[in-house]
Parts: sequence; C-alpha cells; structure tokens
Amino acid sequence: MEHNENTGGKKPAVRRRGQAGALVKRNGVLCGRWREYVKQNDGTEKSVERFKSFPGMSERAARAALQEILVAVNEANKKDRDVSPAPALRGETTLNDVVEKWRKLVAPNQKPRGLETSESHLRHILPELGSLALSALDNERLQQFVTKMAPGRSGKTVENIMLTLSGVLGHGSKWFKHVPTFKLSDLSMPEKVKSRPRFYEVEEIKRLIKAASEPLKTILLLLVLTGMRINEALALCLEDLDFKRKLIHVRHSAYNGTLGTPKSDASVAALHMQPELEAALKKFIAGKHYRKNPDGLVFCNRRMRPYSDNKLREKMLRPLLRKLNIYEPGKVFHAIRHTAGSIMLDTGASVLNVQKQLRHSSATVTLNVYSHILGDSQRNAANALAKRLVA
Repeated sequence: MEHNENTGGKKPAVRRRGQAGALVKRNGVLCGRWREYVKQNDGTEKSVERFKSFPGMSERAARAALQEILVAVNEANKKDRDVSPAPALRGETTLNDVVEKWRKLVAPNQKPRGLETSESHLRHILPELGSLALSALDNERLQQFVTKMAPGRSGKTVENIMLTLSGVLGHGSKWFKHVPTFKLSDLSMPEKVKSRPRFYEVEEIKRLIKAASEPLKTILLLLVLTGMRINEALALCLEDLDFKRKLIHVRHSAYNGTLGTPKSDASVAALHMQPELEAALKKFIAGKHYRKNPDGLVFCNRRMRPYSDNKLREKMLRPLLRKLNIYEPGKVFHAIRHTAGSIMLDTGASVLNVQKQLRHSSATVTLNVYSHILGDSQRNAANALAKRLVA
C-alpha cells in the first residue's frame, strides 16, 4: 500500500467522525484515497494520507473495494477515539509533571540500584502516558497500557513497571490535587511464570574455585560458604572480619564502585566464619593481591574503590565459566547464593536456619525459592518413613 504523510503543521491532527474517501486516477489506474491517524510518542497524532491502487477494476468494483477499506478504517478510528485520551491541555497537570517533581524530591533518596530500576521502568511508561492529564489515567487507560506492553515481557517485569508507576503516583498525591491511584488487582495482568533458581552442582563449584585466580578465588569461596550477595561481599571491610569470634559482619553493599547500605534491614547480620574461610581470608589479606586502601576494603580495584560486580562478572567470572564449559545465561554470581542455600537444605538444615543464613525477609521467601530442594527432601523423608515402617 502506497502512502504519503501530511502532518497538517505542528498542531495535533483533528479526527474526522467518518470518511467517504475518494476515488481518483493515478497514471490511468483507479486509486482509493483516505486518511488514517497514527499516534506519536508524545501522545499526539499524525494525519497520514493513504492510497490503494485497484488495477484492472471497473469504477463500480473499485468503489466497492474502497468502501470495504473505509468501513474498517472508520471503525478503528471510532474505537481509538473512544479509548485514547488526548494530550493534556495547557495548564493541566500531566504524569510528566509528577515524574519531574518525583525526580527532584524522591529519587535522590533511593538506593542507586533501585533508582536505576525505576528509571528503566519510566522509559517504558513516559512515552505512552507522560503527556496525558492525570484525569486521563483511569483503569481503562492503564489496562490499555498493560495490554500493549505485555507482549515480549515476563509477567513479573510488567508487574514491576506498574508498581513503579503506582509508587510515583502515590508520591504525586502529596504534591498535586486529584492524582489517581490504582491497584494491580483492578487490572488484568499477564500471568507470572515462576522461574526456577539457577544453581551450580557441587563438583562445578569445586572446579570453579580451583581454577579461579585472585581475587575471584577468595570471593567465590566467601560467597558459597556464607550465601552472601555479591555486592555485600565486595563491600566487606577489614573491620567487618571478627577473627576472634569467627564472625563476618554484613554492614554494607557496593554498587558501581560506591559503598551503600545492604538490601534491607534483614540483610544486616553477623555470619559464622568457618575455619576454611578464615584461613582463606587471612591468606588473601597477607598476600600480594590484597591492596591496602583508605576505606579498609578487603577487595578493591586499582583505583582503591570496591570492585564493580558487573565488571567482575564480565571480565573474570564469565570467561572462566566458558573455559570450564559450565556457562549458562543467567548462571553467574547469584547462582552461587542459590547453591549455598540448596546445599544447606539438601544436607539437612532447617528452613529457618537457611532463612537466617541467607537473610531472607521471611521463611516463606526461602520456601518459595528452594521449593525444588524441599520437594526432594520431602520425597526422601517419605521413603525413609516407608523403610522404617514396612520391613
């Protein structure tokens, strides 16, 4: 289908209630002509002139063919007009206004990783909803947004984007009048498919640690023996290592080379330091790979700052995994934490003890994450029961 575009100047296109179209001749061939309205990223619409050639048709047949096209076009225009709010008028408060104030007043207080995630979500939200008046953000419009956004994204991703929008609107209600709020339960959300946690087999972990060079070797051992998150391990300071009481204090988290607070209050804890881990840490600190630095970091880069988990993953861990032929997408540092939890449960540790070691917010989180291991434990317990009672 051929088409020419006519923006009609810089003003938003004004929709027509219905179109009769026109039948014209171009190079001796009958052509149908009509207009469609294409939505732009800023919420405005562009008027686009369309042409369809009807070679070899009589005028009557061409008009009939054009009429079929116009029926569909007019129906689509009517539907879009009924459900797509126009951009806000001058003086009306828009979602862009709320986000602008949120970035000034709230964003500076977010943790760096959380802020990065929020901004990533806003890059999906603002092109679709940013220019709309707050009054236009009703459940019907939000449902349209969810439906349009869902293809190609996981249910969890869509939910997180909508939670970011809900949070921004919640803050906006403190600064502007008539800010709409919504609940996810009011919307039809895509199904969330629970992904199975990735973890390493015991032999894979042994091979990985044996083949790693410093500082990765000690970091890997620290992760698998404590279940710490990689950002917590990279933020460890000498003062966090209590060799006398055999404890490792988790007090900080590193992100993009900067020290911050851990993921949550529950993440702050004192973890047991096994003799094997104590020996490895002492050896590393006394060795040539340890860099003395002003912050007293156990692991630091050449600039005397915490390592970036992203760079450590890309430059050291992934190449080593590929070399050992055990690399899988997504099976990197966090999989080691899952490995620690899996091994503890598999060797008889209680859910409560694993929850405390991994510092999950509740035992329910532990049960959900490690249901596959618990399923094996349940099966083994049932088999043991049968052997005990049926001799």
